[in-house]
Amino acid sequence: MSQTRRIALLASAFALYAAPTRVHAQDDTMGPSRVSIEGFLAQYMFDNPGGDREGIGGVGVRAMLGRGDVTGTLNNFFQRAKAGVFLVYTADQKDVSTLHFGGQADFPLFAAPVLNGYVDPFFSLGAGAFRVSQELTGSGDRVFTDLAVTPAIGALFPLTGAIKFRGDIRDGIVFGDDRTNNFVFDGGISVGF
Repeated sequence: MSQTRRIALLASAFALYAAPTRVHAQDDTMGPSRVSIEGFLAQYMFDNPGGDREGIGGVGVRAMLGRGDVTGTLNNFFQRAKAGVFLVYTADQKDVSTLHFGGQADFPLFAAPVLNGYVDPFFSLGAGAFRVSQELTGSGDRVFTDLAVTPAIGALFPLTGAIKFRGDIRDGIVFGDDRTNNFVFDGGISVGF
């Protein structure tokens, strides 16, 4: 069997397996006209301007809004999309502290959660600013703020009612003097209203 056929067969099997069979707690998915507040812990693989990658941890908060009535008439991919704002702070660790903030949009990959309604995968795109404060030995502090674009993949896992666990893998691409990639793994609780 050729490599192309194997890939096509695996992709078809995954699509059939991932097809939504039952929506678990359908009214609390990434659904329409929802507001959610999310607190999370973040672990950065910070691409230090000095050349080393540093593991630094922080905390964040995100506020997301579901679709409005205008997009409610659309029967497509964007029907369950959410948009909002985020802020992630890492305190002084390894002589570096960061503040990452901006706006983002989340787009679910399927029309409904998969795996019997227990997993709601999405991809996300954010844009904002990435501020770094770095202590330099003998010459004081260096502070700079640059444009950051943040693509991500993640998933929501319903826990109870409108409370879900959310996990993301992000790449904070910072456009400063040099472009850097700051990989982020974050996880936390999303509460819908």
